[in-house]
Amino acid sequence: MVSFLLIISFLLHIIALAAIFQLSKQIRETKQTNSDEIINLFETYLQEIRAENNKLEEELSGLAAKEETKPTRTEQSSQQYENVPQKYEYAPPAVSVEDKAEASLDARILQLHNQGLPSSEIAKKLNCGKTEAELIIKLYGKS
Repeated sequence: MVSFLLIISFLLHIIALAAIFQLSKQIRETKQTNSDEIINLFETYLQEIRAENNKLEEELSGLAAKEETKPTRTEQSSQQYENVPQKYEYAPPAVSVEDKAEASLDARILQLHNQGLPSSEIAKKLNCGKTEAELIIKLYGKS
C-alpha cells in the first residue's frame, strides 16, 4: 500500500514538473514575441519621424532660399533712416515714493495717556472702547 502511494506521488511530481516546464517555456515565448513587436513598432515610428524631419528640412531650406532673394523690411527701413540724427531719448518719469508710518492704537493710547488725558477722553478721541483704553494703559503701564 505504501509503495502504491509512493508511485502515485512520484507520478504527480513528474506531471507537475512537466507542466511547470511547459508554462515557463510559453512565458518566455510570449515575452520574446512581445519584445519583437515593440521593437518593430519603435522602428516604424522612428522611420516616420525621420521622414517628417526630412520633409521639414526641405520646406525650411526652400523658405530660406526665398528669403535670401528678397531684402527684408528691416534692411530697407534701416537704409532709409541711416542719415537721420536721433534727437530725442526717452527718459521715464521720476517716481517719488513717500513712506508713511502710522502709529498703532496702543501707541496712540499711551501717547495720549502720557499727555495726561483720562481713559474716557482717550476712548472718545480714538473711537475705541473705554475698557480697551484702560486695559492697554494697565498692560503697558506695568512694563
